[in-house]
Amino acid sequence: MVSLVFAVFALVHLCLTAWLVRLALTRRSPFVWIAALVAAGLVYDNGIVALGSTLGEGPLLHALNLPRFFVHALVTPLLVVFAHGAARDAGLGWARHRAAGAVFAGAAVLLIAYGVVFELAGLSLVAGSEGDALRYSAADPSPPVPSIAAILVLVGVGLALAVSRREPWMLAGAAVMFLAAALPSAPLAVGNLGEVALIAGLALTARRMGTGLPRVAAGA
Repeated sequence: MVSLVFAVFALVHLCLTAWLVRLALTRRSPFVWIAALVAAGLVYDNGIVALGSTLGEGPLLHALNLPRFFVHALVTPLLVVFAHGAARDAGLGWARHRAAGAVFAGAAVLLIAYGVVFELAGLSLVAGSEGDALRYSAADPSPPVPSIAAILVLVGVGLALAVSRREPWMLAGAAVMFLAAALPSAPLAVGNLGEVALIAGLALTARRMGTGLPRVAAGA
């Protein structure tokens, strides 16, 4: 039953990925591609967990689980850049300055570097189960600092969008994700449900990103 839940999550993320790709093409926003990339990574993440019990414990499942950690450490921090893009496309004055883009991009690079050094280097995986779902997880888990920092940035920028432009979706999705991840001893499915809310919130935000939108002066 738990494997089926993750299969449903994978299917929802696949639909969200397709929607984000369509939005990236129609809105012509390079920032939307970032959200699409993260969503695609979550299709893989949930799909491998859903297939774990079918594949069984062993070298194949171990190898297939490794990219899950690379997605969270290397791709999720790019949402910091997406947040800046959403603010810039919404016409928030501070986001229209070149320095703001450099700060957000630099923060994403630092978070990725942290993930490489502290999460991927020396990574060791052990098999574990949640209900009938079998997966490999870190033998020595630590707080996913890059992912947490990216979510906090999304919350902050989402709050600015909600207040200034009445666009609440980024804030809502990021807040649900943060609360789901913060629940003590919560099963993996709860955190992954938070990811569904997060990507849905980003997709709803992306509807108003890119070309063809009314622009606001940088000083607004």
